[in-house]
Amino acid sequence: MQSKNRIFPFDWIVFSILFSTSSLILIGRKVGNLGFYSLLFVAVVCILFRANHHLPEFVGFVRKFWKFHLAMAGMFLAILANQLISQDFAVRSFDYPSRMALFFLVAWVCLLCGEKMFRWLQWSYVLGAILSTVKMYIITDGGTTRAQYVDFMPIIEFADMALLLGCFSILSIKYQSGSALAQRIGIAAKILAGVGTLYAAYLSDTRGAWLAIPFLCAIVAIVLFDHIELKKKLIITLLGVAVLTGLFLLSPRVQNRIHSAEQDINVYAKDSASDTSVGTRFGLWKTSMMLFAEHPMIGIGRENFRPTLQRLGQEGKISPVIARQIHSHNETFYNMATLGSFGLIGLMALYIVPLLFFARKLRHEDSELRATAGMGLTLSVGYMIFGLTDVMFMWGACDNFYALFMAIMFSHLHQRERLLALSKAAA
Repeated sequence: MQSKNRIFPFDWIVFSILFSTSSLILIGRKVGNLGFYSLLFVAVVCILFRANHHLPEFVGFVRKFWKFHLAMAGMFLAILANQLISQDFAVRSFDYPSRMALFFLVAWVCLLCGEKMFRWLQWSYVLGAILSTVKMYIITDGGTTRAQYVDFMPIIEFADMALLLGCFSILSIKYQSGSALAQRIGIAAKILAGVGTLYAAYLSDTRGAWLAIPFLCAIVAIVLFDHIELKKKLIITLLGVAVLTGLFLLSPRVQNRIHSAEQDINVYAKDSASDTSVGTRFGLWKTSMMLFAEHPMIGIGRENFRPTLQRLGQEGKISPVIARQIHSHNETFYNMATLGSFGLIGLMALYIVPLLFFARKLRHEDSELRATAGMGLTLSVGYMIFGLTDVMFMWGACDNFYALFMAIMFSHLHQRERLLALSKAAA
């Protein structure tokens, strides 16, 4: 897979873009966009000028994995259907979903990276996780304040994605290479990165991230302890999740947040018009379902969500607090309200098709391939759980993150399978 074009070493160009973007995507405001468009530019150059013949044939690559590519474009197609049927066009609505819709180009150009380059990317996950933890510590003043935003995104989304980088770091322990001493140092650094992002999630006071921790840790444990028989693996996984959950629940900080949620629920049960944090979410979910019932096929449109809430607020049908919200605080309800059945199908495809694709690979005999599949699985499962309490895909950083890392995991796994097949055929 290594490029022989030394005038334009596209393999190193792509690797440099992937490494820098992966490690800094949560740190710099423009990093995600710059990384995405740079990869897109290289892909177009390779197609137009046939700059590298070591890539798989483009049309064949798209045709072979068309179901995956179509699923990644699900939200883009849902918006397109909404605007074509309603004849209410807004080009900016396509901006963030285009990151996933162009997945096939980014994943294809990632295959320029050689086997070692994909393995080296593990250190970008570690670096990104550590930098994100440091940034969270600074933003929250060591956990003494709860910021609403972290530069260019809400703290909720920042904590969610930092947690995923920590999972990637720990799963990359299965990428065994180097001397025994180097491996031990590497494992220590990866564990530090993973634990660091747990600490960052703790400092963030983000209940959505806390909810995802047991599920993500279960996936990590299943992959790491793959050499143990299933029964013992399940016991170890459950014990690990129980211990971690117990440690979180013992913290006064976590207890206060949980108690606050319980109080909000009790208040809402007595008065459904309450404007507590949880009450507002329940009200938004109820309103979103009402909008979906009124417009079940195409929804009300992305650009019409906030004006619709404002109108309902003026009519006295919802509280002023709910009327000021910009989304439903739930990915599924938001897409159902704004894009109808098309939005629901598009979102489920974006979640479930990658989830099933990577889950099937967890049984592979190669440890590196299983670890990569585990990373892809934590990405899709993580976003699915995060989407229960927030709307991830309305933030550019989140769309870039999902598209970028999905492309990395997909192309790494595809290349690894191909090399193993060639090695087996030559044996």
